[in-house]
Amino acid sequence: DSHIQYERVGADVTMKCGSMDWDAAVTWTANGTDIDESHLNGSYLILKKVDLTQSGQYSCYEGSSWHLKYQTYLRVGTPPKEPLLMCRSNNYPKGFYCSWHLPTPTYIPNSFNISVIHGTKEMVCEKDVFPKNRCHIRYLQLFSTVKYKVTLTVTNALGKNSTTLTFDEFAIVKPDPPESVVAKPVPNNPRRLEVSWQNPSSWPDPESFPLKFFLRYRPLILDQWQHV
Repeated sequence: DSHIQYERVGADVTMKCGSMDWDAAVTWTANGTDIDESHLNGSYLILKKVDLTQSGQYSCYEGSSWHLKYQTYLRVGTPPKEPLLMCRSNNYPKGFYCSWHLPTPTYIPNSFNISVIHGTKEMVCEKDVFPKNRCHIRYLQLFSTVKYKVTLTVTNALGKNSTTLTFDEFAIVKPDPPESVVAKPVPNNPRRLEVSWQNPSSWPDPESFPLKFFLRYRPLILDQWQHV
């Protein structure tokens, strides 16, 4: 019978050899390598202040017969810190997406749950297959003065944490950069350039929601930008 045992970095860990008595003669191995008897208290395995390198498969055998009596997979990690959450609409007025990540790894599996509420209505956040840390929400009502509230909760075997964003519909609108940007010299005018570009393909309705573009430039030998 194999188990998974999760422990925090720095914790003291005690493992029992299944149903074996405390004074039974046993041998413990870690990833197939014998563990020195100095780590035993009777038949119990004692690991002090575990670190990430001690993750692995631990097995306990009856002393004389070498019958396997207990096996566990030790996963050393940390509880999650407060996740970082960002929401943005790059295809207004269709909807917006939220993406998230942890500021530091936990070294063990994490599960994420996201809740999106508009007023009193909970909205569906359709998760992407890839990347896995992103989901999309469709606007149900445009020009709403009611704020959106997005809560992300991360959970693993050692703890949980969460963060919440509250925002107005327009506050997260941020188009993608322009596409097909081309700069070419103007014939017979060596001091001038002609610059052209196209709306980002992700922007669905540029006629109803026209974008404003800002152009800045500078010669390579100068540090200061010029604006158009």
